[in-house]
Amino acid sequence: MTSKTWQQPPLPSDIILCIIDFVVPTSRATAKLAYQPSHTITKTLLALTLTARITYPAARQLLYSYCLYIDSPRRLRCLLDSFTAHTADTSTANSSHPSTQPTTPHETSLYLAPFLNDTIAELPTTRDVASLLSILAPTLHHIVIDIPLRSLHPEDDNLGIRQILYDAFAQLTSLESLCSARDGAFLNYSKDWLSSAERMKEWDLWPDVQLWPKLRLLALYNCDLTSDVFWRDISELGSLETLVLTRADGVREVDVRREWRRCGRGRELTMWFVDVDGGRGIPATVEWREGDKLMIRVGCVPTSYYGDENEIELCQDWIKRAAMKGEEGFKEELEYLSA
Repeated sequence: MTSKTWQQPPLPSDIILCIIDFVVPTSRATAKLAYQPSHTITKTLLALTLTARITYPAARQLLYSYCLYIDSPRRLRCLLDSFTAHTADTSTANSSHPSTQPTTPHETSLYLAPFLNDTIAELPTTRDVASLLSILAPTLHHIVIDIPLRSLHPEDDNLGIRQILYDAFAQLTSLESLCSARDGAFLNYSKDWLSSAERMKEWDLWPDVQLWPKLRLLALYNCDLTSDVFWRDISELGSLETLVLTRADGVREVDVRREWRRCGRGRELTMWFVDVDGGRGIPATVEWREGDKLMIRVGCVPTSYYGDENEIELCQDWIKRAAMKGEEGFKEELEYLSA
């Protein structure tokens, strides 16, 4: 008498897909902006894209929603190649089955730090950044960048790198949050930008900030608060609710409340000043009066007992880690920092 080998029946595809959905946090508000390649979530989703045809679409969607962490030119190039391959596969499927629709884009969040050697003077990488942002522009809502924008000034830019980057970021009209961890957002590309003292202060924001009508949260490093251009650009961000300034210049020389009353058009704004305790980016006094439209908050980045860290790197790294927790997580980290 022979016994039949018992085999476990396969799980229904609906259950398998439901399990895949639980690989990532159930709420976007509790998820990180982008998980690193070494993170368990990223590794799991990547493995699921290679496991079976049935798991590929769902795993790919989640991978591109939660794991766009680009920290090298190679990863940037690989991501672009994957977009090209997916587009080719989708086009082939549509030609064979006209009723089949392309996958809906889910790339809403991005961490971008592709430049090596602390310089943007890398034309191939610059062109790849432009290609990526052109693809993501319709759906990208949240971005954290760690790019040394001040490493190449307009008068030294013989390859037009700065204008390529400027045009690329100008396409991101759906942005809701932006964190530039390493500096302000200096993308002026005009070679005559040094022709006057006032133009020297156009380091702070992209001149055409009105291209970002949905931007609610903006975090910048080392902006100059004595610049009229800075206040003009901030006032033109009509949806801005939270402004985070790390180690800003001119904090103690400028009456920020008066400046906001002058240009804020009666809007409410929460402005965070972040630096180490006693640093130059912390206001000497913080006062609040009934009826003020500007809420000033202060966050002191903790230092070690020995205090031997580089304060610039310490603050930049803290802001980047906090911003990577997403918009809600970023605000929670700021609140914790102010406690």
